[in-house]
Amino acid sequence: MGRNMILDLGKITSKGQITIPAEIRKTLGISRGDRIIFEQKGDDIIIKKAEEKSLVSLLESTSPLSEKATKSMKKIRDEWD
Repeated sequence: MGRNMILDLGKITSKGQITIPAEIRKTLGISRGDRIIFEQKGDDIIIKKAEEKSLVSLLESTSPLSEKATKSMKKIRDEWD
């Protein structure tokens, strides 16, 4: 595995928002309206561009969800769209 390298720094706003630096957005092909995934590995947070999958199918593929949790996630997704 390659050595980690700091590409740029960001800052969290009072609303908990972060700006992904322009060069990183350009490299990853991320633009306004795209969804991203925050993945935790130990003390690290990994940010990835989300594929065109629904949030529910993404969560179901990474962890088992109860029927109630799945319905809640579908409701959140519908409200977000």
